[in-house]
Amino acid sequence: MTPVRSILAIVLTCFAGGGATAQVTGLQGWNIFLDPGHSATENMGIYNYSEAEKNLRVGLALRDMLLTQTDIDTVYMSRTNDLQIVGLSQRSDLANTLGADWFHSIHSDASSSQSANSTLLLWGQLLSGVEKSPPGGSEMSDPMVDNLTRGMRTNTRGSWGDCSFYRSFIPDACSSGGPYLSVNRRTSMPSELSESGFHTNPAQNQRNMNADWKRLEAQTFFWSILDFWSIPRPPASIVTGYVTDLETGELINGATVSAAGQEYTTDTYDSLFRFYSNDPDQLRNGFYYLEGVGPGSHTMTVSADGYDTDTYTVTMTDTFFTFFDVQLTSNQPPRVLDSTPEEGDPAFSIVAPIVLDFSRKMDRASVEASFSIDPPVAGTFSWSNGDFRMSFRPESLPALTPVTVRLAASALGAFGHALDGNGDGIPGDDFVLSFTTGSSDTQAPTVVRTFPAANQLGVDIQPIISAVFDEELDPTSVGAGQIALLTISGVPVGGTVTHTVAGGTSVVTFFPGQKLARESVYLVRVMPGVRDLVGNERRTISQFAFTTGEEVVEKSIFEDFETDLESNWWEPVQSESTTGVIPASTFRTAEPDVVNLLRQSTASLRIDFEWDESSSEWLLREYLAGGFPKGVVFDSRYDLGAYVFGDGSGTLFRLAVQDRYPGDVPGNVEVSPWFTVDWLGWRLVTWDLETDGTGEWIGDGVLDGDLVFDSIQLSRSPGAAATSSIVVDDLWLRGLITDVEDVDELPAAFAFFQNAPNPFSSTTSLRLSIPEPGDLMVAVYDILGQEVARIADQTFVTAGSIELIWDARSVSSGLYLATARLGGRVITIPMIVAR
Repeated sequence: MTPVRSILAIVLTCFAGGGATAQVTGLQGWNIFLDPGHSATENMGIYNYSEAEKNLRVGLALRDMLLTQTDIDTVYMSRTNDLQIVGLSQRSDLANTLGADWFHSIHSDASSSQSANSTLLLWGQLLSGVEKSPPGGSEMSDPMVDNLTRGMRTNTRGSWGDCSFYRSFIPDACSSGGPYLSVNRRTSMPSELSESGFHTNPAQNQRNMNADWKRLEAQTFFWSILDFWSIPRPPASIVTGYVTDLETGELINGATVSAAGQEYTTDTYDSLFRFYSNDPDQLRNGFYYLEGVGPGSHTMTVSADGYDTDTYTVTMTDTFFTFFDVQLTSNQPPRVLDSTPEEGDPAFSIVAPIVLDFSRKMDRASVEASFSIDPPVAGTFSWSNGDFRMSFRPESLPALTPVTVRLAASALGAFGHALDGNGDGIPGDDFVLSFTTGSSDTQAPTVVRTFPAANQLGVDIQPIISAVFDEELDPTSVGAGQIALLTISGVPVGGTVTHTVAGGTSVVTFFPGQKLARESVYLVRVMPGVRDLVGNERRTISQFAFTTGEEVVEKSIFEDFETDLESNWWEPVQSESTTGVIPASTFRTAEPDVVNLLRQSTASLRIDFEWDESSSEWLLREYLAGGFPKGVVFDSRYDLGAYVFGDGSGTLFRLAVQDRYPGDVPGNVEVSPWFTVDWLGWRLVTWDLETDGTGEWIGDGVLDGDLVFDSIQLSRSPGAAATSSIVVDDLWLRGLITDVEDVDELPAAFAFFQNAPNPFSSTTSLRLSIPEPGDLMVAVYDILGQEVARIADQTFVTAGSIELIWDARSVSSGLYLATARLGGRVITIPMIVAR
């Protein structure tokens, strides 16, 4: 670690300012301490460009701007190279020893969600809500967060006192009195800390690699300092933006931008990205930055290999960056990338569409005019994927016949480029596809499996009913009445029918719209009328019966996957426990179409994965990292379960819990026995924590404490498919309730959800979940800790969900804290009134 004394010597000898030729005056007699957060290569970004490296170069650029363009006395820095290791206390101690007038700490943010990217300013705040002494950080943060957000062209979380910000998710933050951040708490001068985007965001991390992107960030800080001192800005004279492919939206490496006698080439693999990736096509930012461009309008020329050169007129903005994004048109001839059928297919369906996927967006009229098929057959054209895909559906091809499809060279891309039919890179030749049709399919679809099974006993009173066919169905033939559910006396039960393709076949599902009667017989009829993809229609009815159980089993949903999927759940490959998968083919997404309609769900969790067949061990761990579901505490007296949509792949599925909560000990993670996903469609997967026992993993096999949910886990069983996808919806807990006809669901834990809307101008809604009766108080406080409103003050409030409305029209704009107290439990959320 570099001693404070040696850092002090470097600072004192190098950074004196106040040159006679300064363009900007008004900072004489004032100095600033710049603190590039972290040291060396700490906090690696998603592509291994670290936060610490970025912070340092932003600080150096800002120091240079202040020293060369203003009459400032001195610019101090906590570190000046990547070799210095500076601790938190050293930073503030050094600034205090130097008697600096201001402390500015430079950072970027991080998240488990790769989509997160916003700006944030944090100034020193006491637990009482007032700013630290001496004040000023709040006043500087307001223009700084605005300039930074506009410069980065992203969204923002605003300017916050650090105690208020961290207490919104760390209840005991600032319990020692504040401020929360060390650089704010320990410094004896006004201070603030900037979070400039997320180095865990893929696009932002690639931008951070560019030296001039860091100058852009520094420039926003420079202007903010001038704004704070009410010093007029010098002309900005900067034009910047991104160069992208017009058709694909992909950022272009190696594009040259010229304007006003200056030239800039966007980053390339050879010039920069080779240090962070072995894949020449993985990284790109398309960023350009031209400084010293005079006022008025200028001609801009942009060129890149493989693209048509284009010319634009850009008109400069005097007081801020002139943003000018450029889209270039590829000059590569369009070609056919893929076809259905493939060349030489020996048995193509006689009624399936012929599909051509192009490398570029195509001109529909010219492609359809150039299309021919031998033997000739009538059909219809359709287009999709932004005119990158053309489909031709024949009325009927002759069976067992050679067929030739031809696109003449007269087919054009959407921008007038001629077709490269043979893929040799030279335009002007035909595309030819040859294949042979298969035999006619004369068999109608058949139901091969049902759930519940015929004559099954003890069925849940909220069942999901499904019929699995022996082939894929034409989705347009599956109607709302495809499955009918009736009482034994013939009374219909209403519900919703869905159709899903899984495991290469069709699953038709019926979700009853009401709970069924206990210990009762019901009939299921799978109605005729569905067709397979070649038009064969099913004309028979299948019927079977099942009997419901005698017990009412209620489920409390604690994760419905409707919101916060990216922030609450890791990607599978983020867990070090995940092994034996192909990372590029393994990911989790929100699934809007395959959902549990028993709960009127609008989204579920989909896990797509590919096992590495060369591996000897396979485990996929989909980890729950936070949010409301992570705060639900239970014990082994509960049942834990989920609704799982299976693809029949034979994948192994299990649930994991953290035992002896709140101790965060890896060895305390227990798992359920494995469930083999050999079914198609929805199944209710249940782990009876008290009687089913545990599987083998890293725990001791005993559930002997409070529990919280840890993860969903998958593995590969012998003979299971290498590539698969599993859909999970509605994680739940339940207890056994008897002698009750119908019981409303109760929340599993006390929860106070974020108000909506937020920010708001007049009224906002606050929602709470009350797990058991108790005394409830909800109040609103300003940042000084003074109560401004009492929304609820009830004794023995009943369990359930509560919605409250706060009318804030009598208070001024600003940050407020809403606190809910149920018995001895307290939850606080931040709210913003903005007018």
